[in-house]
Amino acid sequence: MFTSGRIAFVIFFLILFVSYLIWAYRKDIKKLPWYYKGSFKILLSLISIYAAYFILTRYVI
Repeated sequence: MFTSGRIAFVIFFLILFVSYLIWAYRKDIKKLPWYYKGSFKILLSLISIYAAYFILTRYVI
């Protein structure tokens, strides 16, 4: 189903895509710092909700 070429492409694409997102975010936060105020709290809440869902579905139920 997944050849070594496809796996290499996905890994390469993900690395480039995430690095571009980080670069764009850092560039944009310098322009509009008030717009990103509190975004860290939202990110932490989303990660904690996902972790709680994962724990509840895998281990409790």
